[in-house]
Amino acid sequence: MLVNMKDGGIKISGLSLEIDGKRILSDISFDVAPGEFFCVIGRNGAGKSTLLKCIAGITGGYGGEINICGRRASGIPARDRSRLVAYVPQGSPGDVPYTVRDFLEMSRYPWHGVSSEADDAREIAEAMDMTEIAAFAGRRISSLSGGERQKVMIASAIAQRTSAILMDEPTTYLDYAHQMEAMDMMSGVNRLRGVSMIIVTHDINLAAELSGTVAAMSEGRLVWAGPPSGLFEEARLKEIFGVPFRSYGTDTPGGRRILAPERPVL
Repeated sequence: MLVNMKDGGIKISGLSLEIDGKRILSDISFDVAPGEFFCVIGRNGAGKSTLLKCIAGITGGYGGEINICGRRASGIPARDRSRLVAYVPQGSPGDVPYTVRDFLEMSRYPWHGVSSEADDAREIAEAMDMTEIAAFAGRRISSLSGGERQKVMIASAIAQRTSAILMDEPTTYLDYAHQMEAMDMMSGVNRLRGVSMIIVTHDINLAAELSGTVAAMSEGRLVWAGPPSGLFEEARLKEIFGVPFRSYGTDTPGGRRILAPERPVL
């Protein structure tokens, strides 16, 4: 099944999930337009990662409906779904006995029997070029730094050539330089390929800068969704995270506003 990248929207309707008698997700509904950069924020335990796993097909047994590219997700075979959605988990691969190239070749598995070897080689080369990892394609992943491993994970998702990419905390554990690199890569893939991106993040400034829509979760529920400018409204972030935030900077041309928790005066 070849994918029309322009049809890569995702629609969530009444999504709920209960595990061992505990409600994890409750009646979540939202749409991600084809090619949209969509960020999900919220406190630890809000259900953000579980939401991504439901969309990716890793976690099942949910109520409600997930539609991917106009198809009901529960009726899409796992291999077909892997041609539609790529999932990048939190963290990065550690002590695995594969080279970078081996790892990217495995990401092409959903397309085996559909694409040619030349197609696979082209997709892998393009992914390495976009993430600037060609120089260490022959190295084992275990020999790479944390930032380099994260690049490999992003490259693997790019090589999978899906219409949507899900990323769970892609900048966690990265220093500022690698955070900026990861943000530029995600933005570039979204812009150049028109891939829908759903990013779970604690970095509200990343959400404010890159996303078209931000959704906030709390205790398994969607409590707010809107444009990133809404993050700068007084009291909204305190309601979401439980602590007050303050905006710094300016909206003037060339300026930029950033958000940071406001520490109480002692």
